[in-house]
Amino acid sequence: MKSRKTCLVTGGAGYVGSTLIRELLASDYNVRCIDMLIYGDKALKGLSNNPRFEFIFGDIRDKKILNSCLKDVDFVIHLAAIVGDKPCQAAPESAYQINYFGTKILGELAKKSGVNKFIFASTCSNYGISDPNSYATEESKLNPVSLYAETKIDCEKFLSSISDEKFSVVNLRFGTAYGMSFRTRFDLTVNSFAYEALTDKKIVIFSADTWRPYVHVLDMSKIILKMLEIEKNKIKGTIFNAGFTNQNLTKRNIVEILEKIIPDLVIEYVPFSEDRRDYKVKFKKFEDLTKITNSKTVNEGYREILDAFKAKILTKKDYDSNNLKALTEFFSEKKFLFDR
Repeated sequence: MKSRKTCLVTGGAGYVGSTLIRELLASDYNVRCIDMLIYGDKALKGLSNNPRFEFIFGDIRDKKILNSCLKDVDFVIHLAAIVGDKPCQAAPESAYQINYFGTKILGELAKKSGVNKFIFASTCSNYGISDPNSYATEESKLNPVSLYAETKIDCEKFLSSISDEKFSVVNLRFGTAYGMSFRTRFDLTVNSFAYEALTDKKIVIFSADTWRPYVHVLDMSKIILKMLEIEKNKIKGTIFNAGFTNQNLTKRNIVEILEKIIPDLVIEYVPFSEDRRDYKVKFKKFEDLTKITNSKTVNEGYREILDAFKAKILTKKDYDSNNLKALTEFFSEKKFLFDR
């Protein structure tokens, strides 16, 4: 009788997944990863010789591939998605197909195959615009202002509807990610500010007094690991804001942190932005249950990005690989993947 649990990580070659997989392996899980490698396989380099890691190239809407992926799987950690407002705007049809229909297919097959626990990566962007004088909780009204958030809300509703005693679904509404990963993203505020400050010595700040909850990519992995450990009946069908209340900051706050690291930084404030999101989030429900605290801060996130560029661990090529052109070209060239 096997004792080591097996996790299927969808989107494992991405920003969060490539960090999470290594944390899972270090915690003695078997890991199977499915990804269609929109941004290549660099993030998975070094894992191929690990006997507890298996990679499968595939689209999460391909039922044949998914059934193979789900064989003997205990837990599913569903990260695969077109992530973020601008990427979803760049490829809206594919975004809805992948983010929602892919999740629906995966959820149905995972339940049918006997998966014990299904962890879904949702987003605090679901709150959209909220009262800046109060905190959004899991019971707050959702106010999505992007296709990305709309797809996540639809996924939450569907997955919650199929959760039961045997198939435990946990929806995690993560804050705004930052920090170094094995595929570091630069469409994220902290990471983008760090790069611009280093290369241009100037950053332009839109709507400086809007709020976001920030969470380091490594802490996101630790949150998921904690949810795997908790007995499923305590969290089945539950939505959690996933992050830390003390990490709610305005853009002005995070610029002030960066200014202390780079004192000669030129800052231009612009009062308006196309991005209307503005929300503070309470993470009390998660914090009370898990008793864990953040291991990283925005200050540390800035420093690790800046140090990585100075040491040439990250280069302009890494920054450029995050552009929307790569995404739209992939959909154009690989369109057959999305017609199934």
